[in-house]
Amino acid sequence: MKRVFTPSQIKKITGATGHEKIHIPFYYAPPFLDEIRRWIESRLASRGGRPTIKGSELIRKVRFSQGNWKELQSIAKRLSKSSGVSISPSQVATSILERAVKEIKHGEQKAT
Repeated sequence: MKRVFTPSQIKKITGATGHEKIHIPFYYAPPFLDEIRRWIESRLASRGGRPTIKGSELIRKVRFSQGNWKELQSIAKRLSKSSGVSISPSQVATSILERAVKEIKHGEQKAT
């Protein structure tokens, strides 16, 4: 059975002093997919092997649910077809994470 924590339990576990909701666009939305494609294409660099995203020096193991990985694969396949460039599910995940972190940072700067 899946364990679910309430916001107050998460706050207590993490030691957080507050929380805020983060709006992340529905990733099926075509404008969002276009932004991801442009972001990835503008940062792809190759040194003879599989292209990687410039500025992504750290490699970390990240776990995904089967469902989310399948969605990332599907998005990568669609972006690859539309752009003519081979885009991996991990590159899609990186682009989504970069955008989310940027929005969180922007939201925190607006709050101060």
